[in-house]
Amino acid sequence: MSTSPALRAHPLTTITVALFAALLMIGLVAYKDYGISWDELPTREFGLMNVSHAVSDVRTLDSLRAVSGPAYERFGPLFEIVLVRAELAFTRNDPRATMLLRHLLTFLTYFAGVVLFHLFCLRRFTQGIALLATACLVASPPLFSHAFYNTKDISFLAAFVAATLSLDVMLSNPSTRAVLVHALATLVLLGMRILGLFAVMLTAAAAFARRPTRRTVLQLALYGALVLVLLPLVWPVLRIDPIGVVKGAVIGSTSNPYTKTDLFRGRMIPANDLPRDYATTWMLVTTPMVITALFFVGVGRAVVSLLRQPREHLFGERQRDVIVLCWFFAPVLGTVVLRPVMYDAWRHLFFVYPALIYLAAIGMEGAVAYAIARLGEARRRAIHVAGTVALALCLAPAVAFMVANHPFEHLYFNRLAGRDMAQVKQRFELDYWGLSYRQLLEHIVRTDTSPVIRIRVANYPGLVNSLMLEPRDQMRIRYVRGDDEADYFVTNYRFHPEPYPYPREVFSVRVGNASVASVFRLRNP
Repeated sequence: MSTSPALRAHPLTTITVALFAALLMIGLVAYKDYGISWDELPTREFGLMNVSHAVSDVRTLDSLRAVSGPAYERFGPLFEIVLVRAELAFTRNDPRATMLLRHLLTFLTYFAGVVLFHLFCLRRFTQGIALLATACLVASPPLFSHAFYNTKDISFLAAFVAATLSLDVMLSNPSTRAVLVHALATLVLLGMRILGLFAVMLTAAAAFARRPTRRTVLQLALYGALVLVLLPLVWPVLRIDPIGVVKGAVIGSTSNPYTKTDLFRGRMIPANDLPRDYATTWMLVTTPMVITALFFVGVGRAVVSLLRQPREHLFGERQRDVIVLCWFFAPVLGTVVLRPVMYDAWRHLFFVYPALIYLAAIGMEGAVAYAIARLGEARRRAIHVAGTVALALCLAPAVAFMVANHPFEHLYFNRLAGRDMAQVKQRFELDYWGLSYRQLLEHIVRTDTSPVIRIRVANYPGLVNSLMLEPRDQMRIRYVRGDDEADYFVTNYRFHPEPYPYPREVFSVRVGNASVASVFRLRNP
């Protein structure tokens, strides 16, 4: 864990560039491998409606609300608008190419977020610790997988990192240019999700605490005015009914009409009656344990430092750590206190994960400082090397899982979830996105030469993943409703962790010792 003195800056810079280059190359190769998730077509339709201005007046908007509640306005449309614009420019009338382009652009957004996170860490940590923190972010399997198809949560994560970085720059150098840049970053963030208002509140509190002057008030007024005036550009429906849309978005962020159940700790629980520790438990069992351990050390160190030097942390140069503590704990505690409707693990809170890594980096810093204090300054270099190697070895199982189970990195669980994947399957949802249907359908069309193949699917992603097949294979598939009509039954075990009664399982996607998706042959060709 290097302090990167001048003589060693160049090697660390080279390693950093190599890390980013490797990540980019992996993404440019891997984006073609993922299936279509449960949400991708509905969110694409959302983008198409905004691009085509299908909601042109209040009457049309009220009609949509009558059918689906505030669903249309619950999420900011900016990223979907960008994706649809790219689709219309490059992949018109080619569904498979459209989905691949969406996966590529989502990954590139994630990649930009990783780079911005590294820049943010460099403002607080040495070059070596900033690099290790960035490596921890990349080596988190669920986040890496979502980086290709989760358009809502990954875009919001990247935008939140950008807004936090621009806020930090503005607090350090409150120039008009910095205010304008931060206003634009906030605008993009709000265009992704109404929860971006949290960043607005952080901005106002941090800026005024840092410099409670008339100039700060004027700068915050400029910041707020820019965001307010320009927001309809990234959220077009605000031009029609600004108060109603904001109200619906705020309500929709805490009350969701989702009525199905979640498999959590071995029980099927209604999504509107989840225990308070739902999100925190998912975070605990899907984050590499070494990162969690460093996080707890970092939080303890940050809190102790805050208590010892409150003025410096609340009003001075070390305010950054307090902002990150708020970034992480306010949303997480919000899920504990408010118990909002949640599903699909903790993806709704992915935007706090960079804050978790940042706090883990404070833990790394503390571990190094403790070792140097115990072993002496003369062993600083050896301590850095040993710490880096130890962290790499602790992350190795997570990285090995990513390599061995690609493209199902989102199925990573640590030992806290269960002794093996068979036990985890009975306790937590596995392929809740339905991505594995792509592999199931590809197996069927590859091994069955029948001109027409009749398939029954367990749930919706089994239908849409046919778009990832070649057109000639798509034309061979007929979806049917009953077993008596079907040649095959395919399932990802969503809402159904127990085995099915069909005797002829001809193919399965396996992770560890568990089948996460299966093809059952129902009758002979």
